[in-house]
Amino acid sequence: MVQMRKKIFNDVLNDFVEVEYPPRKVVSLDPASTETLFMIGAGELVVGTDAFSYRPQEARNRVKLGSYTHVKYEILDQLKPDIIFTTLGAQKDLTLELKRRGYPVYPLRVATTVGEILNNILLVGNASGRHESSRLLYRSLLNRLNTLPSPKIRPAVYVELDLGGPITPGFPSHISDGIWLAGGKNVFDHLTDAYVEPSSDQLMELQIDLVIYEPKKERQEELQRFKDSLRTRGLFKLLDVPMYVTKGDFLAHQGPSFVQEVIPWINEVIFSWLQTKK
Repeated sequence: MVQMRKKIFNDVLNDFVEVEYPPRKVVSLDPASTETLFMIGAGELVVGTDAFSYRPQEARNRVKLGSYTHVKYEILDQLKPDIIFTTLGAQKDLTLELKRRGYPVYPLRVATTVGEILNNILLVGNASGRHESSRLLYRSLLNRLNTLPSPKIRPAVYVELDLGGPITPGFPSHISDGIWLAGGKNVFDHLTDAYVEPSSDQLMELQIDLVIYEPKKERQEELQRFKDSLRTRGLFKLLDVPMYVTKGDFLAHQGPSFVQEVIPWINEVIFSWLQTKK
């Protein structure tokens, strides 16, 4: 297929990104975009990623250009990518620096809803020239959501992420939206901030049916570590609530597998909790 210079509009930049199209060499500095590229059959185009792009397994073998917020420009220049995928949030400054240096950078929005995760799949598909396969992935994930069983009771779910301290999602987060679609309700769904540090006083006032804890990494001792933290914070009442521990970087991930794996897992957790109510 013959390449040509093409301008693709990017709503984050509110500007056009000029790239060689369809791209033959792609760099993804966003783990969600990396996963998407592989899942829409564009994995062979990916020549480099950030250090945290390890989904799927094949992505681990790509050249690593640096951390989530810093890039080794000497390696980037050697790779000569036709397009670079980034996201906002912590990567905002990096994105602006790449743009300032003249790289063909295509940023995506941080997903605040599951719908945005799905929308980003189509944006990556459009920018990478994988229109049909991105549509197919989009549809399969919608079908996955539509086939989830609906619980008769919507439990109140408290989620705690270990990000160097306890963090919980509020309403404008893909996690809170995913809990709702799975059949539960985030106990902090009323908060207008995406992520907050919950106070012990707040948690003591809430009616919580089940707890989901996401450690930094999957280790056997993480549940006990979490329980010790609850005791230290005086949250003894949560020790009697059913607890479920993720494998780490599970709920926080914003790629297609959040819809394919995480929401169904939360749905299973909810039905497991319902069994305890019988």
